[in-house]
Amino acid sequence: MTIKTRPFVLLVEDNPADSDLVEEAFAEAHIDCTLSILRDGAQAIEFFERLDSGSSQACPDLVLLDLNLPKVGGDAVLERVRSSRACKSVKVLIVSSSDAPNDRERAMQLGASEYFRKPSSLEQYMEFGPKVKTLLLGEERAGARRR
Repeated sequence: MTIKTRPFVLLVEDNPADSDLVEEAFAEAHIDCTLSILRDGAQAIEFFERLDSGSSQACPDLVLLDLNLPKVGGDAVLERVRSSRACKSVKVLIVSSSDAPNDRERAMQLGASEYFRKPSSLEQYMEFGPKVKTLLLGEERAGARRR
């Protein structure tokens, strides 16, 4: 008998309103996961340090990462994730208010899997859920569930 575990998503976001929108987008897209929220880059660095020192905590299936974080910026967190022994291959979706080509390019060079610009409307934010579902489940399974 196989026990199906829920995907583990780590959200690194300092703005509680944006965290709420992520949760709403997940509910709208019927994403059943364990969501853990860290409020600054230093907490995220510590999280990955603990994982690399043998913590029993599982590596996330997906990291949602804001670039503009207090204490330590999202770029540094992304670099730390990619240098992690335990989690270097985890998918990282940048979720940023910046639409600057330089930010997008830098994030992709540092190893981001995808880049999502935080929209200004709730309707646009709801497009976030299907994008996350695709990253979590893969193209084929996410598409099959949408039909």
